[in-house]
Amino acid sequence: MTTPLPNLTCPLCGGDNQCAPANTGSFQVDCWCRTAPVPSDALARVPAEQRGLACLCPRCAGACEGAPRSTEN
Repeated sequence: MTTPLPNLTCPLCGGDNQCAPANTGSFQVDCWCRTAPVPSDALARVPAEQRGLACLCPRCAGACEGAPRSTEN
């Protein structure tokens, strides 16, 4: 069984990404991002070398109510 990487920071802003699997070391704990809509433009801003290695934080993902949504292409 694999374990999550201990990446606890958002690859965009460097803040706490609130990733439950990274915090607990287990994929048996769901992350907030599994049920939140994450816009494709937010994912596209993640540097290629960091994609798939850490969760975005809710603010950068635009998943928090009232959080600014990216308009960059």
